[in-house]
Amino acid sequence: MNDETFDPFCTSYTSSSSVDDNLYTSQWPFSAQASYSSPFPPASASISPSKQPWPFDDNQDFSTPPSWSIPSSGIGISEPINDIPNLNCFGSITDVKAQVVCQNRQPALQSSREVHAFKIVEEGAYLSLKYDAINFARLNKAVCSPLKTLLGKSFVQLRAFVQDSEIAVVRNAWYHNSRQTFTLEINVYGAQSDAETAAHILNEHEIFLQYPKYVLEGYSYRNPQFFEVEGFSTGIPDPAIPNTEKQKGQGEETITQRTQEEGQESVSAAVENILDSALTHHVDLGRISVDRRIRQSLRSHQKEAIDFIAQRESGKLSSELSLWKYNDRDQDEPFYQHVFTGAKRPKRAEAKGGIIADEMGLGKTLVILSTIAGTLDRAQDFVNGHQAVEGQRPTKIPSQATLVIVPSSLLVDSWVKEIREHSFPGAISFHRHLGSTRHAEHHLLQQKMIVFTTYATVAIEYGRDKQESPLARINWFRIVLDEAHDIRNPATNQFKAVAALAAQRRWCLTGTPIQNGVDDLGALTTFLKVPILESPQTFAKVVKNPINANSPTRFQNLGILLKTICLRRTRELLDLPEPVPQIRRIPLTPAERADYEDLLHQGQMQIDMAVSGRRKGRINSTVLEALLRLRLFCNNGKDSVDLHSSIHDLPEDPDEALTYLQQLNLNTCAYCSGTIYSLSESEDDESGIIIGKCAHLVCQSCLPQHRSQQKECPVCAKDNKQKSVTLESRPMETSTVNTEYHGHERRYPSKLLAVLSDVQKDAGNKSIIFSCWKKTLKILTALLNYYGIRYNMIDGSLALNDRLKALEDFRSPTGANILLMTLGTGAVGLNLAVATRIYLLEPQWNPSIESQAIGRALRLGQTERVRITRYVMAGTVEESNVLDRQKRKRELAGGGFGQEKDVACMALDIFRVGLPSQSVERQSAQRY
Repeated sequence: MNDETFDPFCTSYTSSSSVDDNLYTSQWPFSAQASYSSPFPPASASISPSKQPWPFDDNQDFSTPPSWSIPSSGIGISEPINDIPNLNCFGSITDVKAQVVCQNRQPALQSSREVHAFKIVEEGAYLSLKYDAINFARLNKAVCSPLKTLLGKSFVQLRAFVQDSEIAVVRNAWYHNSRQTFTLEINVYGAQSDAETAAHILNEHEIFLQYPKYVLEGYSYRNPQFFEVEGFSTGIPDPAIPNTEKQKGQGEETITQRTQEEGQESVSAAVENILDSALTHHVDLGRISVDRRIRQSLRSHQKEAIDFIAQRESGKLSSELSLWKYNDRDQDEPFYQHVFTGAKRPKRAEAKGGIIADEMGLGKTLVILSTIAGTLDRAQDFVNGHQAVEGQRPTKIPSQATLVIVPSSLLVDSWVKEIREHSFPGAISFHRHLGSTRHAEHHLLQQKMIVFTTYATVAIEYGRDKQESPLARINWFRIVLDEAHDIRNPATNQFKAVAALAAQRRWCLTGTPIQNGVDDLGALTTFLKVPILESPQTFAKVVKNPINANSPTRFQNLGILLKTICLRRTRELLDLPEPVPQIRRIPLTPAERADYEDLLHQGQMQIDMAVSGRRKGRINSTVLEALLRLRLFCNNGKDSVDLHSSIHDLPEDPDEALTYLQQLNLNTCAYCSGTIYSLSESEDDESGIIIGKCAHLVCQSCLPQHRSQQKECPVCAKDNKQKSVTLESRPMETSTVNTEYHGHERRYPSKLLAVLSDVQKDAGNKSIIFSCWKKTLKILTALLNYYGIRYNMIDGSLALNDRLKALEDFRSPTGANILLMTLGTGAVGLNLAVATRIYLLEPQWNPSIESQAIGRALRLGQTERVRITRYVMAGTVEESNVLDRQKRKRELAGGGFGQEKDVACMALDIFRVGLPSQSVERQSAQRY
């Protein structure tokens, strides 16, 4: 058989799986990797060869093919199924196993194709794959029975698709005359009149159709096993798959290639559309009465949020808020059926919790406080119902308390401030489970209405003793995660520690439930213990994989899930004056331009040396260091660009070192995996220090454990089990800034002079000035001091009490009108609604950092229009690189920076140096 006369039964197909196999497997680090794209566990499909006997005897002779007749039912792939009217693709059966049948004559399979399509024929009691007039493989017996029943329907047809890597197994089996198994997928096509019957047959055998990876152009995808949710919109239309490449051969049907990139730019827009338009629930929610302990009048949207919480916690949900639909087809034994998996239960299995995803500033804290006050009787009933039987010790101690977990101790003070402001004195009791004193106050964990702690505290106690830590011994009435996106990475100790806590009710507060990608929502779903979907594998296959597969209805499951467990409202409800954003593009002076070009040239030379091998193994770090120098120059001028690299090339200045690590997404604690927002020696949960020579970080909460382990880095110890290295913790260097500029404005950077001018023009307004670098703020303070402008400054080195004093002074009408803050310490969770001016001194790669900063002023209680000014040096890396990548991160809603492709792009775009792909270090494997 030659290329000119190849059999049309085999068609070359290209799919997105050839682009990235990982798109169709679970990415969760603590779960088994699935080898198929179905969103249901393999056991559900009941087609595993290990559980079902193969139709072969060990002693069977394979020398001659069996003489089974080919039935007339089933149309071959050479016969266009287009001729049958109203034919739909019902979906794909994934992870089907087949066994090779050895023959005297082997079919001449094409070897240059990524995916092969085959006709499925009946052979007695079994089904086989046929090509070149040879039945060369038989399907697993378990799947044959339902498929034969399907083929008996008038217009049901099957197509088998096998990747070329699996065809290699077939060829190897023929070569060695052995019986090997391989994996394939089967698309089911049929008339709409057969849809319900097909669904019933497959449901009976617990086989669930998925969105097909391999697309035949012109057929609508109508999965009969999906429940239609009335009134639900995916947030985007269902267009034909765009930007396709078509392949067609002699007698072949037209097939479509889908790539990973197709539709990617619409992901963020679709998610925002779902969040902002489909999750208000106004129709389903009432305005519940507020407990008398709360003296603050609540707005209507806050009362609706309390009702949403009450419905989810009670389990008395409207059908719109449930993932279970009543099915009474069997009048004798009706049941509830899961809308995604088809699982059956006599009662609805609901999560007693969910996500409050209101935008920043809508009063989520007051909603939770009102909920706690209004459910004290149920909290006591919970404790009474879980008391130990006499003579038996309970496995966990029941507590009436709501455990509120926040990113930092500074946010605990914000919650306490809200309690004192919105409730009557003594009406809501609370306890802070923080610091060294927490070990002597365990009894308070059961006595108070609210217990506050931080993510770092939970993680460090979990690391010491997973079962017997003070928080883990409690069965909490309720757990609330503030800034819940902090647990979005399920591989971290922080996530594992929080998810392991026992509670009857669980809530997530976050304005960004999907910050980097759909996996973020998966982590929250696991914490919330949403039945069935709390399994990371199931979530990936039900929600994530359809999006990655670029299904026309790829956002449907995501939208259904969010609509049931998530409440989202925007700041439009507050009728706040629209903020006025502006970008101030500031030109470099001729002298600054010359200095900038010198730095650019130096960076080119250093990268070229790294590429040529003279700085072996340091390509990534060289590019990022050169980029950091350019960014620092834009803020601080020529005198600030010397990074004074340490022994591991990490800048010695704490802020510069942290920025460097943030570029690589490595600003996390080596012990608890929590995010570190600043580097300093101060005892603050959100700060940390650098561990000796290895340049890993440890947060303040984990510092005692680090010292007790002889200062051994756990990451390095894990990576070097053969050789354990003891490291000294490196003290923080004091940021030194040349402030001897008084009276000589020409020596100040142009950007900071522009900031000074803007501040002077708005002297009567409360203004917050944000920068990620303390050195920049220090230079700015010299200018403010020279002109006699009062200000307060908060950074990671400032003690907690001093921070609180600075915030109170800024909020006071008679206090300073200027507040300088580093983004790490000031951008998360604070309410600074008195501010009407926000100044962002440099663009950030991660746009969510800027959004958090802006959200400090755009809050409930703001009555004036807020002006937001972003400063960008024209014609520099800030404009050409950072803004562009910030925009792309918003569009793609994923990724991070410092990855191989980004580093290579930066080297080429900024420094005009091309990097050989094999020379770029993998950041996931090593830091530098």
